[in-house]
Amino acid sequence: MTTTTSLSPPRLSILSESLSSSISSPKRRLVLVVPCAVLALCIHPTTSHNLLNRISWAFCVYLEAISVLPQLRVMQNTKIVEPFTAHYVFALGVASL
Repeated sequence: MTTTTSLSPPRLSILSESLSSSISSPKRRLVLVVPCAVLALCIHPTTSHNLLNRISWAFCVYLEAISVLPQLRVMQNTKIVEPFTAHYVFALGVASL
């Protein structure tokens, strides 16, 4: 009779359990990506660059602004937040403003 033990630290198992497949489902991604695309079509900078470049740049900025949301959700669910990680996620959110 053999027993198997997990070699991963307990924190990693907590994090992996908190990530469910529903968070990263394609439907959830579309719910976030489509509004960013529509917003980029409506609101984009007025520069001398090509229109496609301006819309693409605006889309990337809007998408980057919401990319922090899944990280915040994981941090909120696990209740384990290292100070460096919290400061990094906060800086990402502030930099996108």
